[in-house]
Amino acid sequence: MSSVLKLVISVVNFIHSHALNHRQFRSFLEECDSKLIDQTYYTAVRWLSCGKVLSRFFQLRNEIDIFITEKNHHEPLLSDTEWLWKLAFLADLVNHMNNLNLKLQRENNLFCDLFTLIKAFRAKLILLESQVKNCNFVHMLYCAELHKKGEAEFLSSFANLVISDLKEQFWKRFANLDASAQEIRLFQNPFDCDAADVPSQIQMEIIELQENYHIKDKYKEGNLIEFYKFLNSEQFPNLKKFACKFISIFWTTYLCEQPFSQMKYIKSKYRENLSDEHLKSLLVISVSKFEPQFNQILRIQKDFHHSH
Repeated sequence: MSSVLKLVISVVNFIHSHALNHRQFRSFLEECDSKLIDQTYYTAVRWLSCGKVLSRFFQLRNEIDIFITEKNHHEPLLSDTEWLWKLAFLADLVNHMNNLNLKLQRENNLFCDLFTLIKAFRAKLILLESQVKNCNFVHMLYCAELHKKGEAEFLSSFANLVISDLKEQFWKRFANLDASAQEIRLFQNPFDCDAADVPSQIQMEIIELQENYHIKDKYKEGNLIEFYKFLNSEQFPNLKKFACKFISIFWTTYLCEQPFSQMKYIKSKYRENLSDEHLKSLLVISVSKFEPQFNQILRIQKDFHHSH
């Protein structure tokens, strides 16, 4: 993957590093009636940008080749069919990983949601591995495009090696999830378990829970946090304590990404002032979920200061 990314980043930086090149490239795309108006810039610290860059680069590969050749910056690999197969395969694979990444960044994700998403992606990797061995590209958009055009032979050995390494990493890095699988499933659905298989301190409470249809109706509403808050603390003390352990292990990606998104908007060209203190105050306001009770504040306020 590094050999593909190295060339892609080099070409993208060539286009973006000089304002003149960038403007001319956009004009060139307009002249070619391209549906895409620019090449995405690569940012090493933002993983999602990798997938966007690879996808856009593949879609604009012919236009990019013509443009940089006219600029005396010709790259022979852009005409190499083996390299194009690697680019197409990696763009497809990273797009699948980007989809997973976006799902992991959803607001209010719980630990069990993470477990479900990772398990699903592992299963997808197994499916993709089986399909690419037979040149089945039903879930690989860019590979299907090259295959349809008859662009040389698919590099099955390269693809199998990449997927195999990726599978190994996903099983290795999330081994702790597998170790907690039974407890996660119990937290996710306490009605779909055998009382004999759960920890002894909550066995009796699980039996009472499963026989209570009123509580079961509350569970069907779909909000796990509200469901466990609904349970009576005196009737289900150990089960609530068990649930709190998993509710507290929430996925923080959304909380980390939100300030970056807000900062990008705050630091736009429309800002009037931006000291460190000003930026900090704006970020606190933009990511806070607190909603001021303006009507109540107005009722309490007796004296208003009018501007002159």
